Amino acid sequence: MGLLDHKVGIVTGGGAGIGRATALLFAREGAKVTVAERDPRAGQDVVAEIAAQGGDAIFVHTDVSLPGDVEAMVERTLAEFGGLDCVSNNAAAGGGYTRTADLDERTWDQTMAVTLKGVWLCMRAEIRAMLQSGGGSIVNIGSVSGMKGEAFLSAYSAAKGGVISLSKTAAAEYAEQGIRINVVCPGGIATDGMTDYLKRAPEVRDRTVNAHAMKRLGTPEEIAEAVTWLCSDRSSFTTGHVMVVDGGSLVKSHAI
Repeated sequence: MGLLDHKVGIVTGGGAGIGRATALLFAREGAKVTVAERDPRAGQDVVAEIAAQGGDAIFVHTDVSLPGDVEAMVERTLAEFGGLDCVSNNAAAGGGYTRTADLDERTWDQTMAVTLKGVWLCMRAEIRAMLQSGGGSIVNIGSVSGMKGEAFLSAYSAAKGGVISLSKTAAAEYAEQGIRINVVCPGGIATDGMTDYLKRAPEVRDRTVNAHAMKRLGTPEEIAEAVTWLCSDRSSFTTGHVMVVDGGSLVKSHAI
């Protein structure tokens, strides 16, 4: 028995990194999965990998900053699989790396459009679908940057902080309707993009790794495990929770 047997899930940003790992784990745990992704090749590759492992998945081209794309993502899922039980809203934009006063307005707007507004648009459509079917579980991907603030990442930190507050608000609003909404806040994760960047900047790599009490980065699969548990019935009394999966970066930053 898988944790998500007989469930239908959506993973936004499902073509790479944490999203990819989550889509693959959803499928291994028994869910039928919609892989929502802006990059068609990446999304289709994940669907093919799920199919090769005996799972059931579809790809839906989705830009989460566009209401029409988000509505189509949910409608296609309902048409293909007949319902919606669990979601990982993972898609985000990085927001550049600069001081707050040097950040350009276009980068700020794009970061907010994808990372914060995109989560709201997704939840709006997902909650409406779940209300029709009697409930479900939504897990939004936050960040420790959204909890503590992060120098040179003002737009990203602000957007992820908004995701945390938005998730708690919606959790309170829909708990009685059987919809649970939680947040997973990762620390530094060894995605392909992060790994490539740190290879080019070894001095940044040491500083990034040492910021974690465990003295290592996490893996996308470790975040996917947390998301999957929160989407499963084993977390049935958990809502409005912010689960930190960060290798001890928060406690390290508070150490004397």
